[in-house]
Amino acid sequence: MTRTAPFETPADEHGCGCVPAPAEPDPGTTADTMQARAIAGGLAEFGIGPARWSAAYDHETAAVMLRVETPRGLYALGIPAPGQPFPVHHRGQRIGALDCRRTYGTADSYTAALFAAFLRDRAALEIPGRGVCPAPLNMV
Repeated sequence: MTRTAPFETPADEHGCGCVPAPAEPDPGTTADTMQARAIAGGLAEFGIGPARWSAAYDHETAAVMLRVETPRGLYALGIPAPGQPFPVHHRGQRIGALDCRRTYGTADSYTAALFAAFLRDRAALEIPGRGVCPAPLNMV
């Protein structure tokens, strides 16, 4: 079947209104999501594989959150505005912040190590002893 009549383009540049036009992603949110994923990549050193974390924008906190599944429940690390400390949430409540701020000098691997230590201190994460490398079998 062929179409002989030309497609009509609506006068409105946003479409017909039956399907919302896709919004352009906010560059700040995109950068925050990329930083959350980079921090999550650093968590692999502590046995937290990609099956146990997710990064997404949270409308309640109005920030990108890095969520990590632990035996004690879901913990979330917020990606703050530049210059602010990284907040940590558990069960929807802010329970503390990391001892570092979001600056150009703060490495994502350092933030990941502090977040892993935060989880370890709350018995939500077992970190292998010194000299023990987590095997891929142990990563979930």
